[in-house]
Amino acid sequence: MTDRLEWVRNNITLISRIATDPIDSLPEWEVAEEPWQFLASCDEYYHCVIAADRHFTSLPIAVDATCSGLQILAGLARDKSTAKLVNVLPGDKPQDAYKVVAEVARDSVPERLRDSLDRKKTKRCVMTIPYNAKPYSNRGYIKEAFLEDGLELDKDELTQVVKAVRAAMDVVVPGPMAVMKWIESEVAAAVKRGVQYLEWVTPSGFVVHQKLNKKQYQSMELKLLGRCKMNVAVGETDKVDLTHHKNATAPNLIHSLDASLLHLSVLRFDAPIALIHDSVLCRATDMSTLSAIVRETYMHLFAEHDYLRDFARYIGAESEPPIIGDLEPETVIESTYFFC
Repeated sequence: MTDRLEWVRNNITLISRIATDPIDSLPEWEVAEEPWQFLASCDEYYHCVIAADRHFTSLPIAVDATCSGLQILAGLARDKSTAKLVNVLPGDKPQDAYKVVAEVARDSVPERLRDSLDRKKTKRCVMTIPYNAKPYSNRGYIKEAFLEDGLELDKDELTQVVKAVRAAMDVVVPGPMAVMKWIESEVAAAVKRGVQYLEWVTPSGFVVHQKLNKKQYQSMELKLLGRCKMNVAVGETDKVDLTHHKNATAPNLIHSLDASLLHLSVLRFDAPIALIHDSVLCRATDMSTLSAIVRETYMHLFAEHDYLRDFARYIGAESEPPIIGDLEPETVIESTYFFC
């Protein structure tokens, strides 16, 4: 935050020039990462703060959660090490879980790739942990990231990098990885016991009803421009889809808790607001209030409740959930970068 404030203080002339003459200053703002947002921000700051001829701001400012899925999993597992890496714990600077995973994995990848293994290569793998991404999808993410840097990996190198990154995630974010495996195992056991659907209630009172049955397919043979045979889903059978439940439950649980966090926050926020998944937009003058509400809501969800054990009861789990227990969720109240 101090770097951002310092940038503004050092660029008052630039901001004023862009706001008062956007056409002639086009080369200076069109190179911004988000040029139209930058132009709008310069205009709003100039009129509200520098010229002070505008007394109300209507420009929405967006802040995002730091890998919201891992923030939720860290709360569920009470995992302090993961919570620190996704800014649930307070710190002077934003933390970077993607970079830490890359550093831990580096010594286990082929030597020629070590200097190139950075946060960009591991980011999508880490981001998709809460959505049950498997090694196969990790392969695609990593291969694509290396190709962007002009490096092509052969099959064995790619396998080695994927294994190294997933092993690093077990070390760096142990709570989330254990929770994901536990959910998959318990869901499989529930379906094998004869459970027809899963149901749980979120902290905001929403009832999640997850019914996933195998599809019924009908074969079609097309003759236009040659012959083509394909299967089309036309309905559902009465057989429970075990694989779909195993893959879908953890992502759906995390999304339902993510939604509860913002749902309960918005109920306490009496000002214009917009939401896009784990991003919230409000006026700059309201951001301090909204930030405090979001942090307080996270604290209440995970400090006053043991939701992973609640979920275990909802699905009739046969084993205790893997709760590490060294996190005190109350500390999120002091976290500047929880949403930033």
